Amino acid sequence: MEESLKQLMEMLSAVKASQEKMKVSQEEMKEDMKSSQQKLEEKLEDNREDMKRGQEELKQDMRRAQEDMKANQEELKQKLEDKLQEMKTTIEDSNTKLENKLKEFEEAVEEEINQVKEEVKEDKKEINKKIEDLETKVRQLSTTGVIKTEGTLTTPSKVKVPTYDGKASWNTYLRQFEAVVRNWREEDKATSLIAALRGEALEVLRTITEASPNYATLTSALERRYGDAHLQHVYQAQLRSRRQRFEETLQQYEADISRMVNLAYPTTPAEVIEQLSVSSFIEGLRDPEIGQLVRLARHKTISEALAQALEIEAAKQASRGTSKIRQVKTYQYQDRERKMQRSSKNLVDSIKDVLEKFIDGQNSEDSTTNKRRPILCWTCGVERHVRSRCPQYPAEQNQGNAN
Repeated sequence: MEESLKQLMEMLSAVKASQEKMKVSQEEMKEDMKSSQQKLEEKLEDNREDMKRGQEELKQDMRRAQEDMKANQEELKQKLEDKLQEMKTTIEDSNTKLENKLKEFEEAVEEEINQVKEEVKEDKKEINKKIEDLETKVRQLSTTGVIKTEGTLTTPSKVKVPTYDGKASWNTYLRQFEAVVRNWREEDKATSLIAALRGEALEVLRTITEASPNYATLTSALERRYGDAHLQHVYQAQLRSRRQRFEETLQQYEADISRMVNLAYPTTPAEVIEQLSVSSFIEGLRDPEIGQLVRLARHKTISEALAQALEIEAAKQASRGTSKIRQVKTYQYQDRERKMQRSSKNLVDSIKDVLEKFIDGQNSEDSTTNKRRPILCWTCGVERHVRSRCPQYPAEQNQGNAN
């Protein structure tokens, strides 16, 4: 028993010694923790001071940068003002040069105009002399019925020649004139044609340089000015591009096609004219269904093609009246269906936009949270809680207080 008591006492003393050692070690640990906390606080204070100094330096740098920007802006303004002044001076110089050139040009143009006026005055004198000679010949013809030409006498028939002022068709007038002067001499034809000219047509004599122009020269000059031969290709191009307009009736369209074909091909035989008229009429129809049916009939004249086109158009209008109500209903239904599809599509698009924005927001939050440093507990080393909320920290504190 005594030995067991001794052993027990030794064990108790050993336990007390170990407890004393643990207390000493805890005190040392506390002292170490206090010193580490003080060091950490000192480091934080140092970091705060460094941050303050860095902020002050950053503010000073920003002020310097603002001052530099202001200085650069002033320099840039000064440069722009200098450039504008240079541009103004160059513009003023160019304006003065341009004004001088314009003055020189105006003077040169005035000189040329004066020269042209002098030439025109001389030409007018010659033309007036020609006209006076012709008027004397015409008066002589009207009074005596005889014209003196180069010492000989000629007696054309006393027939009144039609006048021409340039407003009517030259080809039509030429046919009428040649029907009157068929058996006359060339000199008499030229004199009568000159006497028949009026108004603008009389100005054609200014373009003729010959003193006494012959009949061929006069007709060629008038043909160049008022003839239709040089306009045939224009009429042909217009005929190829002619289409029935939306507000144009079939009768109006047929009349215009006939007119244009006669102008485009004036010397073509009548049969060919009818064929060209029918083909042009069919090609330009606004309704392709009417054009197809008329083409299958193979009409020989444009009047027959017009009659069939009118019949088909009337039949289509009669059949269209019965189905008008049905078409209106179908149009209303289609319109309503389009509106519903459009509204549903807009709703789906808006929902998609909201979902995309939500997903983008979640992704951005995840990316920002992933960039943060993890929070570790000083006691157990587990993330997402601090030491004051650690489940092991109160047990250790209570154990230390009990000891």
